[in-house]
Amino acid sequence: MCRNIYLLCIVGTLKGIDIMEQYDVFLINPPSSSMKDKYEHLGLAYIAAFLRKERISVKIVDMPLYDLFPDDVVYDIKQNKPKLIGVSIPFQDGAIEALRFIKKIKETGYKGHLSVGGIYPTFSYDEILMECPQIDTVVLGEGELTFTELAKKILNDEEWKDLEGIVYKDGDTLKANDKRPLIDDLDSMPYPERDTLPIVILKSGFASILTSRGCYGRCSFCSVGPFFSQFGQKYRQRSVENVIDEIKILYEKYNVRNLFFNDAEFVGGKGKSYERAYRLAEEIIRSGMNINFSIQCRVNDVDKELFSILKKAGLKRVFLGVESGSQTVLDRFKKDVRVEDNINALKILNDLDLYISMGFIMFDPHINFKELSENISFINNAVKLIGKERLDYYPVSRLLPLAGTEVERDMKEKGLYKGNSLNYNYEFDDKTIGFIYNLSHSVFNLVGNLKSRFKGSDINTKWIKR
Repeated sequence: MCRNIYLLCIVGTLKGIDIMEQYDVFLINPPSSSMKDKYEHLGLAYIAAFLRKERISVKIVDMPLYDLFPDDVVYDIKQNKPKLIGVSIPFQDGAIEALRFIKKIKETGYKGHLSVGGIYPTFSYDEILMECPQIDTVVLGEGELTFTELAKKILNDEEWKDLEGIVYKDGDTLKANDKRPLIDDLDSMPYPERDTLPIVILKSGFASILTSRGCYGRCSFCSVGPFFSQFGQKYRQRSVENVIDEIKILYEKYNVRNLFFNDAEFVGGKGKSYERAYRLAEEIIRSGMNINFSIQCRVNDVDKELFSILKKAGLKRVFLGVESGSQTVLDRFKKDVRVEDNINALKILNDLDLYISMGFIMFDPHINFKELSENISFINNAVKLIGKERLDYYPVSRLLPLAGTEVERDMKEKGLYKGNSLNYNYEFDDKTIGFIYNLSHSVFNLVGNLKSRFKGSDINTKWIKR
């Protein structure tokens, strides 16, 4: 249905708007066969807000959300002839699909400027530009200011190659310009545009919101910290007042009742960050808004007093970064927590009757049988404590060597990393464990596919119904 709505927008009129309006800029979330959840793309929504502040006409094209085929969007591009296209590559595992789509745009005759951005392109722009020379620029770091300046120059036919925060190819030479600093004051940013929110609400039932950017942790497998820290502060927060104002807009204007706080780290640790999270809960309660919401956090953020008031404010689901039940593995991951902290966090959330989505890495390249046994034992105890109805986890997950992470560097230095960032694999220190992973992963996926064929999964919405 959503794809049909999009196609109607190309040739007709919707809600009194002239759908044949010509757009200067297209912002595209590319096709992704692995993306099943229908979230808002806040990155594109923020960039759209910056562009419209400069009176630049922009269209957000979210292909996974609308279930669009590449030919649909290519046709739309031919009709509108935007001078600039920005493509987000939000996930590394979907990059090949995204680059294939970009090639199709150029190969079917698009003559304008095409730029990409995201965490992955920021770290692997050299491989991306080698694989896909059709790309004109890669935006490094946060894209709002850089892409807006790029748009102004492209639309005014001005020279753009001296811009901060971009990489481009000049013949056979790769040119990386100076890095652009982060926006220090997140409150100074306009709220993200909500073009796609009505369809998101229809499909998933909840809106997304960011109250912070980055994370204060130093996990060796995570790319969030390295991404932000190379441009400025690794963790920044919006004020409580600024966040509440945006929630009120969502609540009153869009009739939103379910929120997903998309922060990589919602609480932010002890001290002022803890107080901020507590005050945010108090203000939601004081406002009288009846909302349900989910958050993401580290286990050492879980405090009974704080999470009790968050629950009173509407907290229903917690994405909890547990990662391992083995202390040696936690230390190897630089989690800076103990197994006891993991257990304590699970107990607090269980006592509060909250739904838990547990981040857990069962296998990593250096894991031994003792550590694997500790992981399995931890999972079994967690299931016994919480029950299958309120605990979501992936039991055969393995560590991913994401671009820019310490884990990726370690694997490459030790010769474990195979391929490149677009198509990688790695070897386990213990070949037997590697065989166990491959077998268990194949069996689990087979069983999961059979189950999903006969029974739809509502794992992302059942927390709302509780």
